[in-house]
Amino acid sequence: MRHKVTQGSFIFRKTLDNLLYSLTSPESVSLSTLVPILAKQPYPPGKPKGWLPLYTMVTFRPDISYATVRAKAASQTGILTRVMWIGAVTIGATTGWLVWAAGNRLLHYLR
Repeated sequence: MRHKVTQGSFIFRKTLDNLLYSLTSPESVSLSTLVPILAKQPYPPGKPKGWLPLYTMVTFRPDISYATVRAKAASQTGILTRVMWIGAVTIGATTGWLVWAAGNRLLHYLR
């Protein structure tokens, strides 16, 4: 585990998890008011909604079973994998097109 958290892919995934969590969370709560809110309000029943990082589900959500955590984490990993592949293909195609266009301009200039 110690080795994994220093890898760029893990840091990128963690950053993306936190970004998606902040975009899909229903409300933002400051850290100073978090303890009283958690002490007074029970977690809503049913399946967890929105994007939840794995660490948040396991550590801070006692209402979510480990089976639900595994299923939701697998689903979110699949979504992130598809998004990263789409991003990589898009960046690769754009870079290829830019190199091709620059090469054509250079050939046109040299003629």
